[in-house]
Amino acid sequence: MAIKPEHRVKVGEWWYLPERDKLVKLAPSGQVEATAELDNLCQNVINYLIVRAGDLVTKDELLDKVWGIRAVSDGRITRVIRVLRVALGDDSRTPLYIETVPKRGYRLVATIATEEQAAEAAAVEAAQTTLSSDASWQPRVRAAIITGLLLLPMLLAAIIWWFSASDSQEPAVTPLWRYEPVTFLDGIEFYHSISPDEKFLAFSYASSPSDDVVVLKLQNLETHQVITLTEEPYSSFGAAWSPDGTQLAYHRMLSGQLCEIRLLTLDSNKIGINSDRLLTECGSKSVSARLTWSPDGRYIVYPSREVGQRQMSLMLYPLAGGQAETLTAPPSNGFGDYAARFSRDGNRLAFLRDAAGAVQIWQLELSSRSSSMLLQLSDTSPGNIDWSLDDQAIIYPAGRSMLAAVQVETGQRRLLAYTDHNASEIQVSTSGRIIASVGAFSQLNILKVPNKILNTSGQLNQQVFSSNRSEAYAEASPVINGPVAVVSRRSGLSQVWLFYPDGRQHQLTNFTENERINQLTFSPDGTHLLALISQQLWLLHKDKDPIQITSFLEQNVSNPSWGADGRTIYYAVSRQGRWQVMTTHLDAPAQSELFNPQMELYLESRDGRYSFWQHSHTRHYYLQRMDGSPAERLELPLQESLPLHFVLAEDGLYYSSYLTDNRYQLYFLDFSNRKVTVATDLESIYSSHFSLSADKNYFYLPSMGRGDMDIAEIPIQQQNL
Repeated sequence: MAIKPEHRVKVGEWWYLPERDKLVKLAPSGQVEATAELDNLCQNVINYLIVRAGDLVTKDELLDKVWGIRAVSDGRITRVIRVLRVALGDDSRTPLYIETVPKRGYRLVATIATEEQAAEAAAVEAAQTTLSSDASWQPRVRAAIITGLLLLPMLLAAIIWWFSASDSQEPAVTPLWRYEPVTFLDGIEFYHSISPDEKFLAFSYASSPSDDVVVLKLQNLETHQVITLTEEPYSSFGAAWSPDGTQLAYHRMLSGQLCEIRLLTLDSNKIGINSDRLLTECGSKSVSARLTWSPDGRYIVYPSREVGQRQMSLMLYPLAGGQAETLTAPPSNGFGDYAARFSRDGNRLAFLRDAAGAVQIWQLELSSRSSSMLLQLSDTSPGNIDWSLDDQAIIYPAGRSMLAAVQVETGQRRLLAYTDHNASEIQVSTSGRIIASVGAFSQLNILKVPNKILNTSGQLNQQVFSSNRSEAYAEASPVINGPVAVVSRRSGLSQVWLFYPDGRQHQLTNFTENERINQLTFSPDGTHLLALISQQLWLLHKDKDPIQITSFLEQNVSNPSWGADGRTIYYAVSRQGRWQVMTTHLDAPAQSELFNPQMELYLESRDGRYSFWQHSHTRHYYLQRMDGSPAERLELPLQESLPLHFVLAEDGLYYSSYLTDNRYQLYFLDFSNRKVTVATDLESIYSSHFSLSADKNYFYLPSMGRGDMDIAEIPIQQQNL
């Protein structure tokens, strides 16, 4: 039995569009007026209810047909139904869409109609309205009805044409591409590379995101046999096939100690290894990323953080021998350059650059070594990109369940297709198949953890604000019994929610498109919230409309903070590759002025005793009393190219610092004795971000649970690149 409708159907006031796998509301012209933004799970549940419209669907049936398992609590099903009702505007007491059958299940009670039935009903309704307006017009009306019925096929054709010919967001213009599974392991399969003959797939594998060792595996795509190519204690990443398909270049790493680019030669049957030798070393502080091999087989490009560098740069290594050449010089305000791809003619590189937390797509002409930015992405962070078959465009994951392309000559972007899974990394094979890693590395929720500096008796490590979606970010109010602001997908798209100690919840934002929310900070009195949304700074208030502080001309904005007076706002802007701190006032937040041209971070303690900042050129940190005493340089053992977070308290500085293997720890610098202490009982945390509760007894931390990621493909029959 089908688990989703195969054709367009009208569901109450909504239309289900199979090409988008979405519920939308349509204007009379056929244009999309509104979209019910649901995650894949909620969308799958409503799809199944539509297919079974009018029938009782038990909870066991939903678990079997939608979840595919039985080990899911009734509470999780209830939460999904609640989200659906919110999205559809339904009420459980007087349901128009989903009826609850107590202790049994659910029934879709909305009227279901095909396009033809909906058009015919509209015509009949219009005719009946005309009939009832004036009885003396009945002969004329009867003639109009007869004429209308004769013209009904033309009317249906016109309606269908309107549905397929509106604006660029028209559903018929954008197809739905479906992924077919390639790997089937239980765990995380990623950093994939398909061989030139498309018979073998190399990929990195970990049984869970917390594994210390990542191995390189090889799968025969015809027999599905999987072999392991590398072993402990090293981790292996980013393999790339040689053009003749006999060798694999890959990253071998021991975090913080060793980084090597190696060449693995396979036997003729590709079921064993003939040799595995060192090509060149990379910086020991490098982070795992992907390699690319030139089409002529002469060069390998890999990312590396060399000695003395603070960012990852792209390196060009000649296989004939010689020194690696540095190809890129990323700015100092981000992670750097990674995920390069040779064009199919070998003349250019496309690569990703992280600048102040925003991901950019760049291209580099190898003959001149000149580079240029093609596109800055504000709502997604792809793990990899690739060229179209004709080298005219770069294909990339463009957010949740979307693939897009940017033209290399014009920089124009277009949506290629909606997809039935989220992809982080993609590869376009030699025949045009799109191979992608789909799924999620982890499920994020918020963990409430005792601050062991002050709290040794509190409840340990509680998961809070949990739903059936990720809660990726939390910021505690500085006011006792104030709310915690949480970035959550529980209503579909990422939104900012306020969660109060008494159980009340308030949705603070109502975005209609996917926005990237990555920094929040409360004013000292807890009434306002600064939010960095899609790289722009906004001022949020529970009872007022949001106010945008920065303009889209300021592409890189970060580190928002409040002055001790609760009225002054500080934030950093990157201009011409150099950070500087701006300031504005709560009474006129759109009117900013320069505060300090040599700072990229500025904080004030809430009691007004201290200020803390970072110099934008030297990257040194300073602490100063607000009474005019000289500034003191602080020696903090930090990896400055990686994201960090600081909270300036009245008695000390809380900060996160990178450990190894994408893990962090929280520390406390005591101002009374300058002693640094670990602030939690956790061995490590999974994110640099944290928030301190108003009483300073607890931290709120993103907590990563086990995810599952597989490699899947969009066959060439579904698309044409």
